[in-house]
Amino acid sequence: MTAPSDRFRALLLDIPLGLLIGAISLAFARAAGQFAAVPTDNDRRWPRWGPPGGDGGDFGPPDFGPATGGPGLGEPYTGAALIWAGLLVLGIAIRRLRPRTGFAITVIAATGYLGVGLPIGPVVIGPAVALVAMANRMSPRRWAPWATLLAPLIWAGFVSQPDLGLLDPSLYTTLILLGAAMIIPALIATLRRSRIDAGRRTRELDLRRAAYQERLRIARDVHDLIGHSLSVINMQAGVALYVLDKGRGSDATDTGREKVEESLQAIRSTSKNALDELRATLAVFRGETGELRAPVGGLARLPELVDAFAAAGRTVKLIMAEPVDGLPGPIDSAAYRIVQEALTNVARHTQHATATVTIERRPTTLTIDVTDDGPPARIPADHDGNGLLGMVERAESVGGTVRAGPDPGGGFAVHAEFGLQPPRSTP
Repeated sequence: MTAPSDRFRALLLDIPLGLLIGAISLAFARAAGQFAAVPTDNDRRWPRWGPPGGDGGDFGPPDFGPATGGPGLGEPYTGAALIWAGLLVLGIAIRRLRPRTGFAITVIAATGYLGVGLPIGPVVIGPAVALVAMANRMSPRRWAPWATLLAPLIWAGFVSQPDLGLLDPSLYTTLILLGAAMIIPALIATLRRSRIDAGRRTRELDLRRAAYQERLRIARDVHDLIGHSLSVINMQAGVALYVLDKGRGSDATDTGREKVEESLQAIRSTSKNALDELRATLAVFRGETGELRAPVGGLARLPELVDAFAAAGRTVKLIMAEPVDGLPGPIDSAAYRIVQEALTNVARHTQHATATVTIERRPTTLTIDVTDDGPPARIPADHDGNGLLGMVERAESVGGTVRAGPDPGGGFAVHAEFGLQPPRSTP
């Protein structure tokens, strides 16, 4: 429903517009000399049924005499013109509040205006602007039937031209221009409305796509975070249980206690970091404002990641000849997550395999290889398919690629490659 302020604004704009069109229509009629005489019942203006200049018989146009010296504004003819012009103003004034009603009123007013013998002129602007308002708010299927109300108006325009015969091209030119003057603006309004609707649908699709991408990103973050953290916790808990079981009945209690304490400390640290990152990730769903959450971290955190796996009894070799600082943030974070997920898969699907992480940075590319020396393996398939799929999606989101599969030499291999902007040359 239209708000009161919008209704008031529409009236504030359309009432002056209606008054202007009505005043121009009356002024046009006076200038055309149509206030010079009052037509009688026997002298009504009807068109000749013959060609221009032919013998029209009794249907020829009456002679009203000169335009000067006739009745003034107080005559009935002028009163009828004022009534129809006032009705036209009313229809224009409500054209945006009640589009169909306003259009019908303007058509009736213009038809009556022409029906009393006033000339075709600015009065047809009234139905045109009312039709535009209707086309702006309705689909063509809804407003097109109402456009048929223009038929009596066009007929009235035909009747108001008694000096034009049925075979006179000027008659049809006038009628075509009359119809076009009202239909073409409505068609333009329909095209504009269609463009606005298309733009709105496009924006809605963009918003939905952005929301889906954000949910997908959060799902990847949660999967990688929880999967890695729980894998490390599981390994550390396994080490602690193994040490406790092995220490039963032996005297090496101090060494066992230290090992268990290290495992429990690692579990505590890993779970705390996981909870912190999980809270930061899920804050998006709560719509929390303020500073943006810190990035997940980049390849500079790989030594910490390797130490976490080493503390859980896993051997990870890190080969990183070139420094990795200064990488674009999105690529840096995606590369770290891919390495993290690849190592998590090694820990999840092998028992004692040694993993090797090789980072190679070139001027225009960054390549990552994660391999293990375990037995020949097939592609690990999570029951939800988020592991390898998440790595591929992360790489593609920053313009990179990921290939994963069994290594011909044994174990499993993950290869990722990212494009980097070449460094700018300094003068």
